[in-house]
Amino acid sequence: MIKKLFSRLVALSIIIIMLLSSIPTFVLADNIISVKGFTKGVSWKPVVPIKKVTFVNFDENSYIDDYAYLAAIPTAVFYDKNTGQIYSHPLLFYQAPYPITNDTQRSLDDRKGINYFMEDWISYCNGKLDGMTLINVDKNKVRQWASKNITSIEGNDPYSIASKLALHDWSYSDNAVLAVINKTFNRPDSVFYGKITGTFPAYNIKHQHFEVGYPAIGIGARYHSFDIEEPAKYTVVKMSWKGGIDLDLQLYDDKLGMVDASAGDYRDPPIEITASYVHDYGNWEVGITAVPKKSYSPVKGKMETLFENYFKNSSKNDIVPLIGKKEKTADVDVLLYPGVDVTLKDPTPFGCRNVNFTLKWNNPNVELGFTVLSPSGAEIASSISKKDIISGEEEKKEGVAYVEIDTLGECQKGVNYSIGIFALNNVSQPVEYELEYSWHQKFSRFEGECLSSAANGAILASVLNAPLLYVSPSSLPDVTEKTLFKLGVKNIYLVNLGNHLSSSVKKKISEFHKIKKEYRKPIEIYSEIMKLTSKKD
Repeated sequence: MIKKLFSRLVALSIIIIMLLSSIPTFVLADNIISVKGFTKGVSWKPVVPIKKVTFVNFDENSYIDDYAYLAAIPTAVFYDKNTGQIYSHPLLFYQAPYPITNDTQRSLDDRKGINYFMEDWISYCNGKLDGMTLINVDKNKVRQWASKNITSIEGNDPYSIASKLALHDWSYSDNAVLAVINKTFNRPDSVFYGKITGTFPAYNIKHQHFEVGYPAIGIGARYHSFDIEEPAKYTVVKMSWKGGIDLDLQLYDDKLGMVDASAGDYRDPPIEITASYVHDYGNWEVGITAVPKKSYSPVKGKMETLFENYFKNSSKNDIVPLIGKKEKTADVDVLLYPGVDVTLKDPTPFGCRNVNFTLKWNNPNVELGFTVLSPSGAEIASSISKKDIISGEEEKKEGVAYVEIDTLGECQKGVNYSIGIFALNNVSQPVEYELEYSWHQKFSRFEGECLSSAANGAILASVLNAPLLYVSPSSLPDVTEKTLFKLGVKNIYLVNLGNHLSSSVKKKISEFHKIKKEYRKPIEIYSEIMKLTSKKD
């Protein structure tokens, strides 16, 4: 079984590193309560860094490391309501050095990043950590990082690892978060195929051209509005100019705001391209901004240097906003590609992977393209890039266009993804088309809900300053039960997303502990966390 680390783990790792990597740390155990936390950052409360680190051995073939990582979160990042602060230390996946045989493999060596981070972290900790927790990591592999104390936790199942972490970091706790999980999963392996046929009408593409004056460098923008009407489904906007100044282009749907922006390097040929699916008909706008090419002078200051660079790098005709001469303009071309929308007949399932769309049509003289749209109308992927549309350099395959997408989310009941099909040249007569689509279901809802229970339970436990323990849907593991008694837990926060916990197990838990709250839907635990933190992220 090969698994991918889900994005929440990556996000949590990045947040922890962001919080800690820029904070000088001289926090000792005997003065921890008196330390004032760092307040400038993404955290919802001041953060006090601790001179520790926790490593979890990375295992791409199971979820043991993921569950262990999540169980370690409330030990590495926790809120103390008495001081009103968060106490935190880095929590990292440990990986051995990658066996590099040539230079092309160097980017595959994740251990390099660990080494760089730990070098900085050890330096901030005055050369030595107060503590290091190793979860399924051999301590002989981390000897290069000095620590006063090293705690090794070994286990081949998430229940025992979570229990050992809880007993190591808590002598007692009135509260505990209990997440319903499974160690392994029977994954579905089904492929779905669908097909839609239709007729693409006879349409002509439309072209609008206008000129927009250069804006002042670094100050505001120049705007020009234009209209988009039916049957346009896709628009590409190209801006070109004679050089001497670095211009950037923005595209606006007045009902949505900015939908695309282009900011190429000023050394590139002087052209910028934006594109968008036509979400709304009516008024649209382009915005043009100018960017300074040189850094600001530390002596002369920002504004003086900005205008000095502008005068140096522009001819006298470029400086209309300043001295009233004839202004230079950029050429803007708006290309409007007509088309139709096609809604998929079949909803995407949970765990939708390896999605393929193929559009075929019966006229080799016609060029069609398409974009995949979410149920809300957001662009996901297109069969042709905006640069290829303008340049015409893409290899053309007569009568066919493709899109491949790794993952699509599950649709809510009653809504589906859709496809915006558009013509890239004039269509003189109707064209018959066929849209084929397929996807592979590799993950079950049960698997997703178990992982979600553990991930959200970790955040809740961190906020409550309580241990995170695990329970199986069909049984209360002995190690979990004993840990609850050893810690003197009175209140259980039960994270049971999808309601997979059996009634008999729930009854057994409630015989000795009060189930203070149970969360069966994601929105319930989201709301609880938002209520406790007064934050939405």
